[in-house]
Amino acid sequence: MMNSTGSEDILDLIRRRVVLLDGALGTELMKRSASSPGFCLELINLENPEAVRSVHRDYFDAGADVVTTNSFGGSPLKLAAAGWSGRCRELNAAAARLAVTVRPSGCFVAGDIGPTGKFLLPQGEHTEAEFEEGFALQAEGLVEGGADFLLIETMFDLREALCAVRGARRVAAGRPVFACLTFNRTKRGFFTLMGDGLEKCARAFEAEGLPAFGANCSLGSGDMADLVAEWKTLTSTPLIAQSNAGRPEISGDRVIYSQGLDNYLSEIPRLLRNGAALIGGCCGTSPEYIRRMAALLPAVDG
Repeated sequence: MMNSTGSEDILDLIRRRVVLLDGALGTELMKRSASSPGFCLELINLENPEAVRSVHRDYFDAGADVVTTNSFGGSPLKLAAAGWSGRCRELNAAAARLAVTVRPSGCFVAGDIGPTGKFLLPQGEHTEAEFEEGFALQAEGLVEGGADFLLIETMFDLREALCAVRGARRVAAGRPVFACLTFNRTKRGFFTLMGDGLEKCARAFEAEGLPAFGANCSLGSGDMADLVAEWKTLTSTPLIAQSNAGRPEISGDRVIYSQGLDNYLSEIPRLLRNGAALIGGCCGTSPEYIRRMAALLPAVDG
C-alpha cells in the first residue's frame, strides 16, 4: 500500500525499522507565533500558517519520519471552549494541509487527535456516542487535508481513546489509526488517570486490531523505557513511545522541564532495546531532541 507521495506506507516502514516521530508542537508554536498559553492553537493554522509550516520543516530537517498536525485540541468539544466548534472540520483540514505542503518524499503526516478534556458518564455528562461523533468530524477534516494516518494521543481514559478509534475509523478511508494513552507511575505499576492498566489497555487495543499503540506524555524517558519493557511482555503489537523531558516546573513566566537533553537521551538506547518501534518526544522536547535521537538510531537499531 502506498501513501499519497507514492512511496511505502507507514506500516511498511514500521516493519523495516524504528520510526522517528517529531517532538513537542504547541510550545514551539507559541514561541514562533507570540501566542499566549490559553490561546486556541488550532487557529494558528489560519492566522499564521507559516509558523506551523516552520515547525514541521524543522522536525523533518532534524530527521523525523513523521510530523503530527496542529490539531491536538481540534475536536468539537475542545474547540467549543474557544467558540470555534463550528469550524472543526475547517481547522483540522487546514492543519493537515500545512504539514503535507512541507512533507519530504518518503515521510509522513499523522493527523493528530487529542482528548476532549471532558469526562464520559457517569463521571461527566457526555455519552460515548457524542465523543465518537465529534472525533469522526475531526478525523474527517484531517483526512480531507491529506493526513497519511491518524494518531490518537495523550488519552487519560481508555474509554475515550476507544471512542476516538471508532470515530476515526468511520472516516479514515483505509488509513491506519494508532492510539496512545498517557500513564502515571504508581507503586502498583503504570495506570492512566482513570485507572486503566497496561494489560487492560493492550487487550482493548488488540481487540480493535490497532496496528500500533503506545504511550506519550507524563513520563520522562527513563520511566517510559520501563513502561515499554513491561508492555512488551504483554503484546506483540508495535509500541509507540513519546516521553516528556521530565516533570514540568514553573519558573517565573517559564515552564522548565526536569530532565535535561543529555539525561533524556541517555535513556533512548534502553527504550529501543526494550522494544519501542516508534519513538519521538512530547512536552519539553524540541527539534534538537529529535536531531540527537536521529543520530542515535543507526547504532541502536542496527
